[in-house]
Amino acid sequence: MTIRSLLKSKGYEFDVENQYWIREWTANGGQETFLEVAMKTEDGEWNKLMMSPEGKVFYAEAVGGGV
Repeated sequence: MTIRSLLKSKGYEFDVENQYWIREWTANGGQETFLEVAMKTEDGEWNKLMMSPEGKVFYAEAVGGGV
């Protein structure tokens, strides 16, 4: 399975403008929304970020060569 297929199967969509994969999560009965971002770095590694809809990152993790 390709990375693209894997990310799509997990609900991610590719954001062409920002060049990363993104999916939306809700919490507290839909009252809060946040974004989970998977992005490939220039050295081929992957990072996962959690951010607000306004773009404020509140969690980041280097996940290495796989997502």
